[in-house]
Amino acid sequence: MSVAKIMSVAKNVLRKILYGMGVFGLIHRLRNRHTLTVFMFHRVLPKQSAEYQTAEKEFTWTIEGFGQCLDFIQRHYHIVSQADVTAYLNGRQRLPQCAGLITFDDGWRDTLIHALPELKKRALPAVLFLATEVIDLNDNDWWQDMLVEVLAQEDGLEHIKSALATRQCFLRQGADSDRRAQVYQITATLADMNDAERQVILQPLVSRPPGARQMLNRADLDLLRPWITIAGHGHSHAPLSHHPRARDDLATCRAQLQAIGGEDTVMSFPHGAYDETTLDQAQAAGFRVCYSSDPTLVSTSSARPTRAPLGRIHIPENEWTCDEQGIAAEKLATFLFSRPIEM
Repeated sequence: MSVAKIMSVAKNVLRKILYGMGVFGLIHRLRNRHTLTVFMFHRVLPKQSAEYQTAEKEFTWTIEGFGQCLDFIQRHYHIVSQADVTAYLNGRQRLPQCAGLITFDDGWRDTLIHALPELKKRALPAVLFLATEVIDLNDNDWWQDMLVEVLAQEDGLEHIKSALATRQCFLRQGADSDRRAQVYQITATLADMNDAERQVILQPLVSRPPGARQMLNRADLDLLRPWITIAGHGHSHAPLSHHPRARDDLATCRAQLQAIGGEDTVMSFPHGAYDETTLDQAQAAGFRVCYSSDPTLVSTSSARPTRAPLGRIHIPENEWTCDEQGIAAEKLATFLFSRPIEM
């Protein structure tokens, strides 16, 4: 066994011992007692399902792993609702020590089918940041998931750029030459189209058998209540900092939330993409509480201006949080407890 391997094994053993003795928990209760941790999830699926096999693993949990993660969260945090967070931000109440808020992104139907039962078992509230467009889409495959599949292919970025160029879609060059910025720009360009146009561009570039509907529909929303509060995630799920009509997208999102009885003053930024202009636009649209994807804890030790977006922690089910038996509490503790506190 190499020295590096020995050191890794020793580190894991020490971590298990410290967690088992309650040291990590004590540090967490002291360090993070005046914080809110906002947990960010996307998909929850059965491990043997066809959907799980093709899903983007970085953002997908197995049902078993998700349940274990919720058990950990319930053990170390006082879970609050979005109503509690809003009341805190408005100065009407305090949050409990080591507060936690569970959130889901996008509007995947597996949030209803697989995540909700696990929340109900533990009587835990949550928030769904819904890309409001998805509830009215006709195609079973969400165009954003198709785009992810294209971009994962060898030369996929060039393929999608060529497909857009063929349809005379203009993509800026120069300052947006790095891959992430190009992906944001491509996503925003597609988001600005109607879904039929997107499907024409994306379908020839992907290979997937027909499947069931991926995203929630309007009838599904009533089944989520009262456990899951529905808030905004933009309308088209475009990265709003790159969207040519971000103001309109935000206004449509809020109008849709009002129509479905959602929380129309709360949103998170799709793709975590925002800037000062986007914040101004969100405020102008009527969103008073905004969440980012910045991996920080929220300080609750003093009053907080509601304009500043609240950080959220994306938790993956991978080597950062698991061992061979599944969720490793000591790894999850290391992953979550030491995040920076945004003041």
